Amino acid sequence: MEFAVFQFELVAKDELRLPRYKGSAFRGLLGHALKRTVCVTRMDRCNGCLLRQDCVYAYIFETFNKRGERVARPFVLEPPLLERRIFPEGDSMLLQLILFGKAVDYIPYLIHTFREMGRMGLGANRGRFWLRRVTYKEKIIYHFEEQALHTDFERENLFSIKADGQTVEKAKIRFITPTAIKQNGQLRKDIDFVSLLKAVKRRIKALSIYHNGHLSDELYFDLDKAQSVSVNGLNLAPFAWKRYSNRQKQKIDLSGFVGEMELRGDLTSFRPLLRMGEIIHIGRGTVYGMGKYLVDIIKD
Repeated sequence: MEFAVFQFELVAKDELRLPRYKGSAFRGLLGHALKRTVCVTRMDRCNGCLLRQDCVYAYIFETFNKRGERVARPFVLEPPLLERRIFPEGDSMLLQLILFGKAVDYIPYLIHTFREMGRMGLGANRGRFWLRRVTYKEKIIYHFEEQALHTDFERENLFSIKADGQTVEKAKIRFITPTAIKQNGQLRKDIDFVSLLKAVKRRIKALSIYHNGHLSDELYFDLDKAQSVSVNGLNLAPFAWKRYSNRQKQKIDLSGFVGEMELRGDLTSFRPLLRMGEIIHIGRGTVYGMGKYLVDIIKD
């Protein structure tokens, strides 16, 4: 499954007043601005639209399979991971947009959409911003001074991630953004290694069936070996936040946990799957940047 990670640098044109967790603010404005940019029918809903099959907005935000069932959307928006909420005029911030499958082709539309978002305004006071540049693997593909796009970049493939031969027996998993994983219909307050691997596997399956066309053998992992990996330290804290859904006309609870988990055992064969999870995120709310974790290898 092809993917690409783009970094956007935004500069405040007015003072910006943003919430503690900024994923919902950016994702909400992105959807609104993209639809306003590409929709020619101006229908409130995509259901029944004759242009839906070839629509950029419908593919990215109203993602359904042929049976009309909602499937995983082909993007993750990683918001600026800054605690502060006030950004004076001239301050800059970075966010990442991770695209999967055909969505990578639509990066020109999304760059244009971010420019429109800046004009529309963001946050409680609708503060404006402007897009300074977009980079891919440290290569500038858009800069405001050029007003040109360079899309001759080489895409990556999620399933090309392989073990590098390095033996790993100890690692720390850092849950950077709120992580919400359900088990038997209930949100978990903690996590173990097997549950983490299963969450990664579910997420890859959800993305690849629709945005890749087939599954990969890389999803297999040895359950007995995974169960032998012990959790030596678990330091998690609840992260409560809600977002208002215009579709459902109510607040949606997207609370999860953040923190760290230290693992000990034979982790070598699990490194590719763990690396995939770092890219795709896990659990609920991935389009808001939730479920981001990083793996730190610990060498004794």
